[in-house]
Amino acid sequence: MKNSGLATRLIIFILSSTALIFVAALTYNYSASKATIMADAVEDAKNLALATGNKIEINLNGVEKIPRILAGIMEEQPAHREDLLRLINRALVNNPEIYGIAVAFEPFAFDPKQYYFAPYASRDQGQTKVSFLGSDTYRYFFLDWYQIPKELQRPLWSEPYYDEGGGNIIMSTYSMPFYRERGGNREILGIACADISLMGLEKLVAAAKIYQTGYAFLISQNGRFLTHPEKTLIMRQSIYSLAVSRNDPDLRRLGRDMIRGGQGFVPVNDFTSGKKSWMYYTPLGSTGWTLGVIFPEEELFANVQRLSQRLMLIGLIGLAFLGLVITLMSRSITKPLRTLAQTTAALGHGDFSVTVPETGAKEIHQLAHSFNELGQQLTEYMEKRDFIRDTFGRYVTQEVVKRLLESEEALALGGETREVTLLFSDLRGFTALTAEMDPEQVITFLNRYLEKMIEILLDYRAVIDEIMGDGILAFFGAPEPMEDHPARAVACALAMQGAMEEINAANAADGLPHLEMGIAVNTGTVVVGNIGSERRTKYSVVGADVNFASRIESYALGGQVLIGPYTYQRVQELIEVGETIHAEMKGIPEPATLYEVRAIRGPYNLRLKERQETLRPLAASLPVHVYRIKNKILTGATAAAGINQLCDTAAVIHFAGELAAWEDVRLHFLDAEKNERPGKIYGKVTAVEPGEGGLRVAHIRFTSVSSECREIIREALGGGD
Repeated sequence: MKNSGLATRLIIFILSSTALIFVAALTYNYSASKATIMADAVEDAKNLALATGNKIEINLNGVEKIPRILAGIMEEQPAHREDLLRLINRALVNNPEIYGIAVAFEPFAFDPKQYYFAPYASRDQGQTKVSFLGSDTYRYFFLDWYQIPKELQRPLWSEPYYDEGGGNIIMSTYSMPFYRERGGNREILGIACADISLMGLEKLVAAAKIYQTGYAFLISQNGRFLTHPEKTLIMRQSIYSLAVSRNDPDLRRLGRDMIRGGQGFVPVNDFTSGKKSWMYYTPLGSTGWTLGVIFPEEELFANVQRLSQRLMLIGLIGLAFLGLVITLMSRSITKPLRTLAQTTAALGHGDFSVTVPETGAKEIHQLAHSFNELGQQLTEYMEKRDFIRDTFGRYVTQEVVKRLLESEEALALGGETREVTLLFSDLRGFTALTAEMDPEQVITFLNRYLEKMIEILLDYRAVIDEIMGDGILAFFGAPEPMEDHPARAVACALAMQGAMEEINAANAADGLPHLEMGIAVNTGTVVVGNIGSERRTKYSVVGADVNFASRIESYALGGQVLIGPYTYQRVQELIEVGETIHAEMKGIPEPATLYEVRAIRGPYNLRLKERQETLRPLAASLPVHVYRIKNKILTGATAAAGINQLCDTAAVIHFAGELAAWEDVRLHFLDAEKNERPGKIYGKVTAVEPGEGGLRVAHIRFTSVSSECREIIREALGGGD
């Protein structure tokens, strides 16, 4: 190269430099086009799945309207026997998607002399027939399609079942209870229902055309396959059994999200062929079922593959043509190249403001223009880098910012296995209270609460992973090593609990309710690093110990700090332990021992104030309604409940019904007419034990008490023994 002529060297240098620019532009064009095509393909897939789901929902809604209409007719004016038979038979004839229709009455409700009365119109070999359900071998009052909607007092779809003695096929039933007014009371009169056969449902779902080999399927509320092109899966397998047989935890998590009513578009392996595919899933209205639509990846992104082939061919042809042009024009560009070389040197020394005169032949002009654009892009990058340096610290500690800016590898997606200590915190009863607070009050409280909590977390060098409303996830020990991260996390949790007194004092001054926070601390091995996509990256943690920390947090009462067993091993010489809890947690194979931390010694030297919880027996039981809260959703009240022991922060109740330890509840005091008095109490059940007279006893810790209820408690304690 040293002895080569200038033209030869120009050909080599210009060709290589320009080729790099050409390839970069081509690569950028390919990436942008690919992203657009993939986004369009994903959007088309979602629209196709939604259209399929809407079509199925329309059919199911058509089925649901028949029991609703029949129930309305029965409540307005119960029909005579023959009129009712003609009515259900006509409804069956006019609705071919329905297999059978029944109006089942309570014992002696239709005829005082007739125990069973349930006319049932169904299909039989292309014809309709009317039969009567109810016998010693078919006691429909105790079947799920009758009993569950009766108890829940609302319409619902049943799980698919084989109706022996009724339709004698595998079916699903939509049941609608109807009532009558008697003596000022509303009492159940019967159930109107419509059946659809599983075979008919399968035909309806199979009618959806999903590209060439894609398909749709349905799963029930329990994850069982209701329809699928592979017949061996229907009613025999569930999405969970497939996950177990494949040892696929991701499929199990996907199944949980599907039956919980989630919606998403995720990559999967086809359940039967194993081919790489994408699946869109969405709930189907009131059925509790979930529609899944499988899109084979090679069909979904076929346009992307064709784009790749075409751009590769274009790139090769373009490079060949570029080489020919540069060879022919090399002698005429010697002088402009000197200027270009000088500019390149300045660019290499960090002077991005220099420019090349865009003169000379067209190719030289374009090349100079490309270098000028390169300098502009580098200038923009440096400005963006400075912006990140100035603003990124608002969301994480300066240690994370420093590591991201100093290490190129730290900016890449990926992570490392690291032992850290996780901290979960959550306000007890806050979600339910926000429904009764003004938006301005909610924002005022959250800003006050989060400002103080974030200040404490950053003081203790925590990385704040997530803020979810009133919940906070933070961790200690990454990205920078921290030898005492278990003790530091426990001390941080105690400091956060101590700050709640100041926050509640400010809340009281603003007329906001008193709230308490539960905190969990768990030490374990996780994957920590930059997680996400090129468009959005987050420094975060994932792993089983993150889930375990979340489970611990669900056991923490207001004002408590609970730590896991491994954290306890690391800090047991420094802490003072209060209550010890032996918990069996969902998703955790072995029972776990949790420890309540009251204080920490050593350099942190923090202690929580002692709680005053002296329960006083009451002279007379205070009647209450107790509502269970599951997944932050309020359910029905227990049949009968009364408070026998009480203090400002806890109560002991006797009740009939179902309550379980560690579940959340809402209490309403009742007046003499058994009507609910103003005000609410939110709490957590800490223990349930047998009582006397067929009742059970529950110990409840209060997490939030309204001002009205505080006054009632004050009056009750004033009259106690």
